[in-house]
Amino acid sequence: MATKILICDDHPMFRGGLAAALANEEDLEVCGQVGSLGELRESGELSAADLVLLDVELPDGKGTEVISEIAASVAVVMISAHDDPHVVRKAMQDGALGYIRKDTEPVDLLRLVRRAAEGKTALSGDMAIRVADSLRRQPDEVAFEQNLASLSPRQREVVALIAEGKTNREVADALCISEGTVKNYVTKILEVVGVSDRTKLAILLVRQQMSQ
Repeated sequence: MATKILICDDHPMFRGGLAAALANEEDLEVCGQVGSLGELRESGELSAADLVLLDVELPDGKGTEVISEIAASVAVVMISAHDDPHVVRKAMQDGALGYIRKDTEPVDLLRLVRRAAEGKTALSGDMAIRVADSLRRQPDEVAFEQNLASLSPRQREVVALIAEGKTNREVADALCISEGTVKNYVTKILEVVGVSDRTKLAILLVRQQMSQ
């Protein structure tokens, strides 16, 4: 009996191409296609599916937010153009069987889909190694990187200059803004990344650069 697969992705061209690739396989059957979380929840095919291929980024939310909800009754594999090991790890912890990059070669994609259909872990390329590496890192370092990623583009410019050892006046000159504005940026940055002072921020930034 063919594994019934429901595809949830908001890009019609990718979704259609994926469905076409799966349709050529006798042991795999696409039972439905949807483009949002709302459509996924309302889809009659969800209850009939054996496996959901779920995009991480959707118009009405993140696919990662509903993994635990869906995985309670049907196998879930995330699909994405990106493979941040922290996102992958969280998805797996929430119940996803795998995480497949959208640029995965068709033959590998089919192999991974079949692994998931058998209840096995399905990860693209070297993703398993990268996830394992992230697990070995200190929790505070992981949180620090995640918080850095949430900063605005201007805040990241300030952080980059702090990492170079520049003073607030030098940062202000480099960005053509006032020193008072830089101080405000630094205060907000420290709050977001969870660091008590500018010196500790600089130390963590240097440590992060050395570990990359």
